[in-house]
Amino acid sequence: MKMKHSLYAVLLAGGKGTRLWPLSTDGQSKSFIRFAGRKALMQAVLERIKAVASRRRTVVVIDNAKTPLLKEFLQGIPKRNILIEPFGRNTAAAVGLAAIKLKAEDIMLVLPVDQFLEDVRDFEKTVGEGMRFIEKEPDKLLCLCTKPAYASESFGYVKIRSKVQGKVFSIDKFIEKPSLKVALKLIKKPNFLWNSGMFMFKAKTILNAMKKHAPLLYKNLQTINKTPSSIKGAYSRIKSISLDYQVMEKAKNVYCLKGQFRWHDIGKWTSLEKVLSSKGKKKDISGNICIGKTATLDVYDSLIYNTGSKTIGAIGLKDIIVVNTENGVLVCKKNEAERVRELVRRIKP
Repeated sequence: MKMKHSLYAVLLAGGKGTRLWPLSTDGQSKSFIRFAGRKALMQAVLERIKAVASRRRTVVVIDNAKTPLLKEFLQGIPKRNILIEPFGRNTAAAVGLAAIKLKAEDIMLVLPVDQFLEDVRDFEKTVGEGMRFIEKEPDKLLCLCTKPAYASESFGYVKIRSKVQGKVFSIDKFIEKPSLKVALKLIKKPNFLWNSGMFMFKAKTILNAMKKHAPLLYKNLQTINKTPSSIKGAYSRIKSISLDYQVMEKAKNVYCLKGQFRWHDIGKWTSLEKVLSSKGKKKDISGNICIGKTATLDVYDSLIYNTGSKTIGAIGLKDIIVVNTENGVLVCKKNEAERVRELVRRIKP
């Protein structure tokens, strides 16, 4: 599938991945980990986009601490396309940094690296439809959304309204990470979709939206030139806020592009469990996924992930996550997986 030359894939490789501790740490980002021996997420996303954007038309935004991890994936990506943030400032700053480095008419396909997509051909079709819409409506912003596979309090939702063109819909409202009780109601309604965190727009259009809805961010981005010190200076004045909060939820020219692909955000252990299950790592007869050296007795519906040389033995557990790596050991209930980030704050360096 060939795309017109104006499309750039912008890969957001930041994020600490603290909810996947102890596998993901400050020194070992989840984007570069080979989960259960599979491809690293960075490798997977580069393969996923090769039909829509060449390596020469791929931009990677990554914070300085993670750049050593990039080396094995850089082949074919121009050095000028590696945009190094002095420190993470969330997705609004990362997208803005990429936008000011590209030409005004370039179309940006923004993709967080820490996601997993099935049905790559459907993804390519979705991107193609997004391209056609942006070329026809260059002043519009697109959120890529997908049908919820299950109720989740970890993802944002979008309520769509009327069809505009093909799979493009107008948006009624954004709902940011609802309670599980609310999410259970939303997934029963066909007009509520997951907000995937993927976007499409022209560089000039997102910058104009930032100028209107996030003027301080825009002002600081305009001070950036070719020197690393200018980026550091700007970033020191930029608040860490997501693109959704800063721009997309405020702008009136935002539309939903409904994708048919199955989407997973690998943000926490229960999400990773779903990905492992979907990629052929079958659960045992008790509903467990066990990675590495493990032994279980009367254990049900649990995830045991062991990268160490010693065997993990578990008895009489249900709905539990057990993880062992060289960085530490995690034991928690599945319904507490969201709180791993909170736990990491308590762990002393």
